[in-house]
Amino acid sequence: MGSGHFLVSLVDYLADQVITAMAEAHALVTFVDYVSPLIARIAAIRRTILRNAEERGWTIDPEQLDDRHIVRRMVLKRCIYGVDKNLMVELAKVSLWLHTFTVGAPLSFLDHHLRCGDSLFGSWVRGGTDRASALGAPLFLHEPMTRALRAASKIQIIEGLTDAEIAEAHRSKDVFDEVRDMTAPLDAVLSLIHALDWLDLKSRDDRIAIQAFFTGQFGDPVQIALGKQTIANGRQEATRFAEIFAQARQLAAEERFLNWQVFFPGVWSDWESERLTGGFDAVIGNPPWDRMKLQQVEWFAARRREISLAQRASDRTRMIRALETAGDPLAADFAKANERAEAATNLARRCGDYPLLSGGDLNIYSLFVERAMTLVKPSGMVGLLTPSGIASDKTAAPFFKGVATGGRLKALYDFENKKIFFPDVHASFKFCAFVASPSPLPEPAQCAFYLHNVAEIADSNRCFPLSAADFARLNPNTGTAPIFRTRRDAALTTAIYGRLPVLVDRSTGAEVKAWPVKYATMFHMTNDSGLFRTRQELEEQEGAWPTGGNRFHSAAGDWVPLYEGKMVQAFDHNAVGNPTAGFLASRKSPRQRMSGHSFRRCFRPSLSATRCPS
Repeated sequence: MGSGHFLVSLVDYLADQVITAMAEAHALVTFVDYVSPLIARIAAIRRTILRNAEERGWTIDPEQLDDRHIVRRMVLKRCIYGVDKNLMVELAKVSLWLHTFTVGAPLSFLDHHLRCGDSLFGSWVRGGTDRASALGAPLFLHEPMTRALRAASKIQIIEGLTDAEIAEAHRSKDVFDEVRDMTAPLDAVLSLIHALDWLDLKSRDDRIAIQAFFTGQFGDPVQIALGKQTIANGRQEATRFAEIFAQARQLAAEERFLNWQVFFPGVWSDWESERLTGGFDAVIGNPPWDRMKLQQVEWFAARRREISLAQRASDRTRMIRALETAGDPLAADFAKANERAEAATNLARRCGDYPLLSGGDLNIYSLFVERAMTLVKPSGMVGLLTPSGIASDKTAAPFFKGVATGGRLKALYDFENKKIFFPDVHASFKFCAFVASPSPLPEPAQCAFYLHNVAEIADSNRCFPLSAADFARLNPNTGTAPIFRTRRDAALTTAIYGRLPVLVDRSTGAEVKAWPVKYATMFHMTNDSGLFRTRQELEEQEGAWPTGGNRFHSAAGDWVPLYEGKMVQAFDHNAVGNPTAGFLASRKSPRQRMSGHSFRRCFRPSLSATRCPS
């Protein structure tokens, strides 16, 4: 939830909806004596605040006690939830408190709905109990689960308190302390089970030690998980499990696993069922747009800048090894961060919570999308701000195909950054507002692409409907989003696809080609960086000499230029209108233009010029 901006806007939106519903209900009433229970409750809260202010001699601004201000406090206490992995939770609380502050009333109690934890990692109760049962302990979680389930009624008590006076705020805190005490045993065991899954211990000795713990051979597993009982056994297995347990507890504390059902016991019911029962009405947010794999450049940029500025991945690897050799503590920190990132990636791929969006070069935002679709109830709605890759990337295709062709997409508004929305993000970067539901929706999805202003969504020429059948017909192989700038483009393309086949149709499982097409990858700029040489390296390290045509020869063989796709524009006659391209063409010779490019050796001297990668 970050600093709470989305939640602040949500409070206002829901409060306005409540006020509108109250007005509509009042207009429908045909008898004079009817008073809405909500209106009566608002009036009671107002009277309480005025009475407290009068007793203490406070000056009250009547405008801050209108229905809208009071409804906002009620919405905040009852309807708003938020999770963040770091201490931004406290900042979000402050933002919400400031936005709903009412003179004469204490700050609303929010700890029951705004929690600190990792949204992506933690155990569902059924998954945790199945794991414990597989390890030989089918019964010891029954009592902690029964006790945690009773906490749902306590949460309802907290939500019913208005916090209009300090006594109610204190009562909210006292009841929540009871909730945490009731849920702590189950939360501790589930976090321990999840930490063991994260560690992925596979040796025979480790498995024996873990099974001995879950069968109660070292003492009460629940009390041990809570840290209230030591591992009482002198056997070798106990010693090994004590080491595993210390590692697991440290991992759970540092990663802040969040067990959703236990943290929010009033949102789900029937925890032992195979399918989740309940969920949130809506999930909104702007998840991180970062790759799960540790990025060396970004990590070292804030710690050892010279490493982040290294030209090639092979150079950075060499510098990191030098840190290890020198015993620099930064090397250990990097190794731990890298290990945690790899473990998180592996767990995301095998835990079963992310079956559709955990492939490829895993990005954190994609996990948030799939998590949100799990957290929301079947009739609910998910609205997230993500990179447009959620609708166009190959790795996201299985997920988006199911959403789009299943009629579950409500809206897809694609924006081109152009430094308008995020000044620190590349101008050509594209992101989207992705709105979807776990269940089919009655209306076609509203789509718009390459938007540069939110107001363009209201332009009927830019925003147009696409049905589930349209998505299936336009991209039968993947179901990814077709990109159209205007309604006319969409109408023309759907008409074409209605008459003609796609280039290669794989929708039936077998390839049906309209043309003999083959796809291949030549070089990966990072993984293959050790094969490349700059001109200076060619001359100094390889002893190479030019043979004409920007090619070189050395004792190792022939070297040819390596071009990235983005460099093709410099040789496109349509690019001469570009002032930069014109300057390069007029001020630099071809030899000068190529002096900074990389070269790759042709390992087969007989390879013809047409086959040399260039």
